[in-house]
This record gives sequence, structure tokens and C-alpha cells, in this order.
Amino acid sequence: MAVKITVNGQILEVDENMSILEACTANGIRIPTLCYLKELDPHASCRLCVVQVEGMRTFQPSCATKVREGMVIHTDTEEIRRNRKLTLEMIMAHHPVDCHHCLRLGSSKEEDLDPKFCEMCFWCDCVRDGICELQKLNREYHVDRLPFNIDGYRYDLDTSLGSVCRDPNKCIKCRRCVDVCNEVQSVHNLAMFARGQDTRVTAAMDKPMAESPCVRCGRCVDVCPTGAVFMKENIDKMLFYAHSYSNKTIGMVSTSLVKDLEKLNNMEEGTLDIHRVIGGMKKIGVDQVVSEDMAIGASKKAAEEIIEKANGKVILSNSFAVKNFVETKYPELADQITYYPSVQQSFAKIAEDLGKQLGYDTAKLKTVVFTANNENGAEAKECHSVDFSMNAREVYRTFRRTGVEVKVEPPVDALKMCVDPKCADSAVIGPVAFNYEKEPEVIRMQGKVAAVAHNLGQCAKLLDEVKAGTSAYDIIRLCA
Repeated sequence: MAVKITVNGQILEVDENMSILEACTANGIRIPTLCYLKELDPHASCRLCVVQVEGMRTFQPSCATKVREGMVIHTDTEEIRRNRKLTLEMIMAHHPVDCHHCLRLGSSKEEDLDPKFCEMCFWCDCVRDGICELQKLNREYHVDRLPFNIDGYRYDLDTSLGSVCRDPNKCIKCRRCVDVCNEVQSVHNLAMFARGQDTRVTAAMDKPMAESPCVRCGRCVDVCPTGAVFMKENIDKMLFYAHSYSNKTIGMVSTSLVKDLEKLNNMEEGTLDIHRVIGGMKKIGVDQVVSEDMAIGASKKAAEEIIEKANGKVILSNSFAVKNFVETKYPELADQITYYPSVQQSFAKIAEDLGKQLGYDTAKLKTVVFTANNENGAEAKECHSVDFSMNAREVYRTFRRTGVEVKVEPPVDALKMCVDPKCADSAVIGPVAFNYEKEPEVIRMQGKVAAVAHNLGQCAKLLDEVKAGTSAYDIIRLCA
């Protein structure tokens, strides 16, 4: 059923089940947010999305307030903007000052800053500098010198895993990582701990990440709006070897990187050519860049062979995080899962063969995968499948530091080798994109019924059915 509301003087007809935020967003009216993710239930934690609803005494969080017939809403008055700026100032009072020192110390103003110059500042060194949602809002609302005492360094960094790292000082208590970890991934590692001003996100039982049930899927990193959860960076080491005359580097650029790089470079969707990204890789010193199609084909071929040889039902995966998830949550089913080489592992073999063909000293060969999947970074660290795996944020920061501009970089083709990746073009064993759905994808092929899990929550559902003996699928593929 539709209802009519008035927003900033504009009459809108919207679905009665929508929140104010959803209704405004659907009609091109922007309301700033920090804690909100459209795929998850809202918590109204950050209070940045507050709006004024006529007839209500206080500002209302638009993410958690449903529309009603006749509502009159104001989203951007001077009073609202002052309230949002105060909220940001209070957040920053408990946030580390490792970005925009000059603002916090009062030696400069936000409107005087050049973001490109800020990228080169040695005083400011946060993994999310330039791509931080909190930083972006501080710029929008001109948060300069803070009116409160800064208490931003209360907790130690947790780098115990060596891949997924946590900086509790930068946590703004938005709960995004907690909800993704628990509600979507079913890992139940991250949780809110303590009360009041001491409330913070911790790993299970407030233990270091290395002692927690973390399976290193990296989805918490994907949703964190600040630098509170991040992947350990490899920029300096990778550049060292890329610039070294005694070492050779072979890379693989995943197309999954393109969408994230478009966002980070403020480009319209569909405008970034992957060949310009490859050109950027060559410019920073990567000697050879191979097509990811070869590695995907090799991985798919291994999966197809498993399915062909299976006499009955088969459960398969090439995911590092899934293996950790099964061993942690479903150890009794561990021997029922067949694992085949990941795309990253397949690339490593291709790179070694290519290095030999080109006459490289393979003992000094370094391999690097550029991908949007943070799981690969943990796999590289723990399984040594490749030397480096860099996500979109690392690539963005690397390009900014080295003067690569992907918008204008000359396009370069990836190198293709004579590798036979013959296999069925099947969604069952092809690339799988992460989603927030509760139900796995069901595919019917050649008289068989297959289920593909696009997240660990879906994996849990399928494995529970296997455990209970009620699974109706001939083929199950598990992805994180």
C-alpha cells in the first residue's frame, strides 16, 4: 500500500513498509549514514541519519523510522546539520588522530585541504585515509578543531592473525562487522563487549583474533566504514620486489577489482577499463600480468573432474575460509568435503610455468594477486599460495602513492598462455559473487540438483541439512 509524505517540500508517494531513509534514497534525496547497510536490519547506532518530522519533539533516525501517511519531513535544515556536526565531533573525540592532524590541532581548516596533497602527508597514515566514510562526512560537515578533549588511543592493535587486523580505537560502534559476522556468515566471532563508554567490538571472549573462531573470510573488512577492521597491507614489500632488478614479479588482476576501484576513484559504474588497471600494474613494475581466465579455467576444470568421478553426492569447495569454517563449526563433516585448487593456487602454478618459459630464476620469482576478495589475503598469508594478495584499497593506495591515474593510464592486455582450461560453462563451478541472502542458489543440470552457497550462512544451512540427513542435493558447492 502506498502513502503520501512530504520531504523538503516535495510530495512523494512511497510504500508504507519503507523507512524514511529508504523512501528518500529511492527518490534521490540523500541522507548521510554511517552505521546503515541496506542488506541488514538497522540499529540507529550512529545518529547521523536523523531528520525532523513535524509533530515529533526530537529528531528521528531515518533508518529506523517507518513512513506514515501525511508525514512532513525535513532532512537538511541548519539545525539538523548542526546536530550532525556535533555527533561527528563527539565520535572524533574518541577516535585516533592519525588523519588530518592539522585540523585537530587547529593549524588548518577543512576547506583549505587538498585531498591529493593529504595523500602524501607523512603525519597522516591510516589504512582508510582518503577512502574512509567517517573522514568523508567530517569533510562534508567541516569538522575542524574539536571542542572536546581527544581520547583516541585506549586499546592495543590486534594483529595476531597477520591478515585480518583490528584497531578498536577506530571503532565507531556501528555494529556492521558484528551483524555480518553473526547474521550473514554465522561465524559468531565478533560481538559488542562491555557497557557505556567502554562498549567496543571484540573477538569471541575478548580474546586476540588468533585465538578466536575467526575463519578469515574478510567480510567484516568489507563493511567497516573506518579503519577498525582491515587487512594487513603489503604495499611496501610488493613495491620493493616490483622495483628490484634481481627479482621478477608476475601478477594476476581480477575483474572483481574494477567495481571497487571505480568507487574509490569516484568514477561512474562501468567506466573503468580493466586494461587500464593492468597498465597501472605494469607501470609500478610488475613484469608480467596474466589473464585471470586461465586460473579460473584451471580451477573449474579441477572441480569438473571431481564431479565426473563422484559416484554419488558430492560436496566441494575451493575456499580457504570455508575450510576453516568447516573445521571450526562442522568437524564431523570435514572428511565429506572435497577441496580443489583455488583460483589463487591455480594462478601460482601458471606463474611458475610462465617464469620457466621466460627464463626467470623461479627462486627469485614473486607472485601477486590483485583481487577484491579479502579471503585471498589471508590464504596467501597462511597457505603461501602466492607471495602477495592485495585488495582494492591497497591497489588504490599504491596507485595514489606512485602517481598512477587509472582514468587515463594507457590500456595493456593481460598475457595469455597456451593453457587448456576446458570445462563446462556451469554456474555450479563458475565464479560466485557474495550476497546477503539466507537461501542458497539452486541449479538443475543434466538431471542433477545442485546448491551453491554464496556466503557462510548459506553454507551452514546446507551443512545442517547434510548433518541431519535431509539434504536433497546431488552437488553442493560451498563459497564464503
